[in-house]
Amino acid sequence: MRDESCPACAESVSDHQNDVDTWIACSHCGTWYHVVCVRLTNWDDYDKWYCQTCRDSLPLEPKMRAPRRRSHRARPTTDYAAVQEGKPSDPIGRWTSLLAQYKDWPVRVLRVEGSTWTSQWLSTSLEPLISPTLVPAPATQDLDNPASHIPGMRMPPRHTTIRDVAQLVGPDTHVEVIDVRTQMSSRAWTLSMWADYFETPAAKRDKLLNVISLEITGTAMQCMVEAPAMVRENDWVERDWPMHRRPCHADDEARKWPKVQRYVLMGVQGAFTDFHIDFAGTWVYYHVVWGHKMFLFAPPTSANLASYKAWTLSAHQESEWLGDRLQQLTKVEIRTGETMLIPPGWIHAVYTYQDTLVIGGNFLTDHDVAMHWRIEQMEGATHVPRKFRFPHLVRLAWYVAYAWHKRLSHGTSAPPPRVMEGIAQLCKRLEQDVAKMETLPSTSKGYKAAWDAVPRDVIRDPRALLQEMQAHCKSRNVPHKRQRRHYEG
Repeated sequence: MRDESCPACAESVSDHQNDVDTWIACSHCGTWYHVVCVRLTNWDDYDKWYCQTCRDSLPLEPKMRAPRRRSHRARPTTDYAAVQEGKPSDPIGRWTSLLAQYKDWPVRVLRVEGSTWTSQWLSTSLEPLISPTLVPAPATQDLDNPASHIPGMRMPPRHTTIRDVAQLVGPDTHVEVIDVRTQMSSRAWTLSMWADYFETPAAKRDKLLNVISLEITGTAMQCMVEAPAMVRENDWVERDWPMHRRPCHADDEARKWPKVQRYVLMGVQGAFTDFHIDFAGTWVYYHVVWGHKMFLFAPPTSANLASYKAWTLSAHQESEWLGDRLQQLTKVEIRTGETMLIPPGWIHAVYTYQDTLVIGGNFLTDHDVAMHWRIEQMEGATHVPRKFRFPHLVRLAWYVAYAWHKRLSHGTSAPPPRVMEGIAQLCKRLEQDVAKMETLPSTSKGYKAAWDAVPRDVIRDPRALLQEMQAHCKSRNVPHKRQRRHYEG
């Protein structure tokens, strides 16, 4: 990838030296080309691009990338409402203008000591469910592990640079870069190119770019990142997905498990992410190695989720500010050395005040399972592409059901009521897939998806497993309704 020439080079590299840093790979053979050599001026618009050699030998047609939206409806490119009101029509100017109204907005976040983050607290207290939780930076910094004040957590030292990240993960590793103005993404960037961009002074950056999806499991950087013990002890993937089915090497097999535990997020000053809900309404742990960000949060009430759903499906999403529709909107600022826990399903937007390096991860637990399924259902209703959903969610749910069946059958002490409630909600969701396998034609897509999601290496009879799990729940008098949160009234 770092060779100066490509198969399509028609002249010496020096003749187009300014263009050789931009490459594109053939989606069939994987060969890399300079975009200038294949005469692509809109290379960022391609979802699949094929080189001339492959197109000559196979019936391949390039595929253009759809805008990165949460629905497929056409949207206006100009914010006419903003223009009529004399406000900036470009997204960046619009965001800056909108954020000004939150300058004096109250900051409401639950602050706790790092020692509070335990499995007992997560399982029995309502605190982690009713509000984002912030652990302040310690007064005395551990230079090697600035997150040592949170049990079991390890984070990179504060002197870590973006160039360090590139070297640890691999300078030629491709990374998805988002253009903040258009919200379009491109994988044509390598980490080395990204580090070059990040090191460019803010005044000389021609675009505002963001990286929010670099997962580092299996790289040299993994040893520097460990989620809190509370997270690892309750994370469905860490606890119940078989270790022998989690390969870390970069091949097709490595993509067949939910690798979402260790993300590196790198944002430059002025970058923002519009309102969204993390896939499947996952929990999120979020540590700022250095920098300063601001979140706008709204709890997942029925009214807020309905507003969010309508907004994602609206043809006027570009010109509508969802914040005006959300109830109980709050602001949270997070700075160097601080760590935050985001509860399931919370709607949030993020703004970067300063260049920022963040380590975070997504995880599912037994503690608000109904919310996970509610967001999964909404993702289907709003046509969220598979690429942006939690990977292998239903297969993971089957592994969790199988693991709980073993624990409960072997006389494990009764789990807390909230956990038993989560197990009941897990069975309720899997019942839907069993019903599909029992009623749909075996040639239908619904049947095939449900059948393929069952891990046949451990579950031979899904119906029998569910019946036994439901019996366990019934014998423990599991409540049919989850506890109401304070924000639900």
